[in-house]
Amino acid sequence: MEPDLTGKTVVVTGAASGIGAATAARFTRAGARVIGIDRQVPDGAADIVQADLSTSRGAVEAARSVLARAGTIDGLANIAGVPGTAPWRTVLAVNVLGLRALTDALLPALKDGGFVVNLASAVGDGWTERTTPIRQFLAHASDEEALSSVEQDPEVTGNSYRFSKECVRVLTQTAAAGAIGHVRINSVSPGPVSTPILDDFKRDHGVDKVEGAIRLTGGAATPESIAEVVAFLASPAARWINGSDIRVDGGLGAFRFHQETVTARV
Repeated sequence: MEPDLTGKTVVVTGAASGIGAATAARFTRAGARVIGIDRQVPDGAADIVQADLSTSRGAVEAARSVLARAGTIDGLANIAGVPGTAPWRTVLAVNVLGLRALTDALLPALKDGGFVVNLASAVGDGWTERTTPIRQFLAHASDEEALSSVEQDPEVTGNSYRFSKECVRVLTQTAAAGAIGHVRINSVSPGPVSTPILDDFKRDHGVDKVEGAIRLTGGAATPESIAEVVAFLASPAARWINGSDIRVDGGLGAFRFHQETVTARV
């Protein structure tokens, strides 16, 4: 079913490149007006707010700029993120704290029946094993308090990307529960994707491991293939999906589960 977003206004973070750019283009083809948010604004780009999402203050300022242009919005796609090769504080600040602050700032302006889609990751599947530290991290009132609370935890600082995407999974469900009857909030968890940060992903998670996964599934996903799923979650066809995560990994998770099951039987 082709999504029809004619007359809708949608915000997309990370809209200048990769999955964010593909998502913005997909929404535009569906008839939406897209307001992008990115730290870089390409020459000639229209309707992109330049913003730094590495602080909650920057995220709130970005939300104000968006609402000065639109007043109200119909949807938000939180696609912006940084890889695990960045400093751990930056990873958690952008991928978790900035995402949360922007969402909180825009939720009151989202029309009833609107949507939020967060970009999580297949590497965040272990969130159920770390629910307590994730909730403790998210409970802090300020960015600095949250970051300082985990700076002595090597499981977080040494695996910041994984932890950040686990936090996104928890944030998605928590926010969805609080917004029932107003907007739908879901997440998408890709496996390896052919974006400008794929090489960073390989360095962070291991070249052999990532390239093996890519060979297994017949190649890395394209940004457009992820954008299609985001667009589906934004469409009326997904109106009964809320608080869910859709894994878009070419079957990688199923294969690993099968391997673990076979190993357990031996």
